[in-house]
Amino acid sequence: MGMRKERSADALLLTVEQAAGLLQISRCLAYDLIAQGKLPHVRLGRVIRVPRFGLEQWILRQAGVPVAPPEAVSFPQQQRH
Repeated sequence: MGMRKERSADALLLTVEQAAGLLQISRCLAYDLIAQGKLPHVRLGRVIRVPRFGLEQWILRQAGVPVAPPEAVSFPQQQRH
């Protein structure tokens, strides 16, 4: 089980507790912000995770920094035979 836990600095998805720690807020407040739809999050079954990129963008928006929309990702279309 040595590689099971990744450092939050390397993780794409953070636990609510990790996100709260980075924001220096309580875990309860982080869950409240998620319940209100204010803090970006994803649900994986019953598990809630906070995307690192989404959290960084949310912080910038809260600070009033203009944030450019993310570039669209396009996947090449496969040829059907």
